[in-house]
Amino acid sequence: MTLFNGRYRWDGTKKDNLDPIAWFPGSYDVKILDCSKETGKVRLLKPYLCLYARTGEGQSISAQPEKFALRICRDFSLEIGRVLWVEDLLTEKDRYEVVSFIRMGKVGNNPLYRSTKRMATASEVEYIKKALKTLELVR
Repeated sequence: MTLFNGRYRWDGTKKDNLDPIAWFPGSYDVKILDCSKETGKVRLLKPYLCLYARTGEGQSISAQPEKFALRICRDFSLEIGRVLWVEDLLTEKDRYEVVSFIRMGKVGNNPLYRSTKRMATASEVEYIKKALKTLELVR
């Protein structure tokens, strides 16, 4: 099931006491899918897939995607640890990069995360392609 499929934008300003994703405007093409429905009785550890790609418009969040992920989670009521975060590098080879977030602590009520990146495994690439195929069938 598709939760979001479109261009996700931010304007680089602080609103509602929340820091912006980046201090400059930007946008990414984002697809958020709930893949739990397709697995039947198997319960996925990460039932959501968030696939995001640069648009070339504005500030890139690729180097530090933590605020982006936290804002996506807030806007779509997701838990950061239950989402498979994937950056689509839009290349022919090694196209998908999996991003993991490790909670490092808290400042007040705000959790702090560190991100690590790695290339997607063959099984993850297959999972991503299957999810995207489902998205295309819905259109």
